Amino acid sequence: MPVNEPSAPPRKAVVTMFRYPMADHEAMNNIFPAVLRQLARTVDVHHFSYRSETPHPLQREPGIYFHEFRLGVRRRHNTDKWIKTLLWFPLSMKIGWWARQHRVEYIYIEESITFLPLLVRLVSGRPVVTSAADVFWDVYLGHDPVSRLARRLFLALDRFTWKHLRGVITRTEAMKRFLVSQGVGPDRVRVVPEACETAFFHPMDRAAARREWGLADEDLVIVHHGVLHPNKNLEHALDYLKPVFPKYPRLRLWIAGDGPLRQHLERQAAGMGLSDRVRFMGWLPDVKSLNTLLNAADISLVMRRGGFSDHFQVTANLLHSLACGCAILAVRLDGISENAEDGVSGLLFDPESGEEFHRQLERLLNDPDLRQRLREGAAVAAREQLHPRRITDLWVRALLHFAEGKESAA
Repeated sequence: MPVNEPSAPPRKAVVTMFRYPMADHEAMNNIFPAVLRQLARTVDVHHFSYRSETPHPLQREPGIYFHEFRLGVRRRHNTDKWIKTLLWFPLSMKIGWWARQHRVEYIYIEESITFLPLLVRLVSGRPVVTSAADVFWDVYLGHDPVSRLARRLFLALDRFTWKHLRGVITRTEAMKRFLVSQGVGPDRVRVVPEACETAFFHPMDRAAARREWGLADEDLVIVHHGVLHPNKNLEHALDYLKPVFPKYPRLRLWIAGDGPLRQHLERQAAGMGLSDRVRFMGWLPDVKSLNTLLNAADISLVMRRGGFSDHFQVTANLLHSLACGCAILAVRLDGISENAEDGVSGLLFDPESGEEFHRQLERLLNDPDLRQRLREGAAVAAREQLHPRRITDLWVRALLHFAEGKESAA
């Protein structure tokens, strides 16, 4: 009589959630799809997000189940993005209730929105892990009396939330130090750096890239790309550059991207008499065009205002520039300094110091050999420290580590 083989136990399940659709991750320089693919080898992954019409490579991946809400989201449309962010709160309650009914192991939230993890935790009754790439409210609040009060309230709410989660994944050591200073146990914080997405951003033949953008050998081009938001501090960049332009007749600043600050910056450049030296390019048509532009540039400029939360972030601008092997000129902030070593993979300056900006910029403009050494250093950092495979492994190990954790008693 044949003996029945014991049936395999059912696989555990986790919920992952991020409001932007999976198809957006390419443009966002995110290796999250690779993380889900690797995580699905161990557990069933139920991923919740808004909907996208664009196909993505995980639609038929074994072990991954997509739950997409009917609404789409336009990241580059500020009003639509804010409406969909606010709507994400009630939708997150629905996700939490689904997780409660299905008794999932835990919920991972891949975004840093105040109160959202605590809301999901309360509704679901399940352990929650969240990412903390920045302090969400600090990016948008001012410093008037009302905003200062709101800052204290939001910080208190965030502190309470962080201390009652299963774990937090940060992108920088600086963010981990801040969380620990707020009373979060260091064993509940894992640092997983952002990856350089080398499949889309990579070094190419510079001469060919410059020809494609119509640049002559003697042209000097500084490129900045990304959302034109006030915290990018591009107003200061224009002020800093104004006295430099007369010394270098072939110097140009090209700004690729769009956002709420664009019209203000265009007016500022015109008022300074720089309309022929500063080019506002808008959003480029695709990632390939951006890769070619970065390879054509002489210098990639990475700007931030230098506010409280800016020290915890690593901008996509920096990651793309490292991956392309650019000569980088970047603000000296904690998170950026962790990824761009001064004098090795970039030159850094104090965001409030026009004098240091001028000194570092002139070094780059006058020394082609220095630019070449920095290009090589940036490419090495992208290839060895921030390679997608390495960061994917770190991320999955962090998620599996928290799956075995215990609830916080804080």
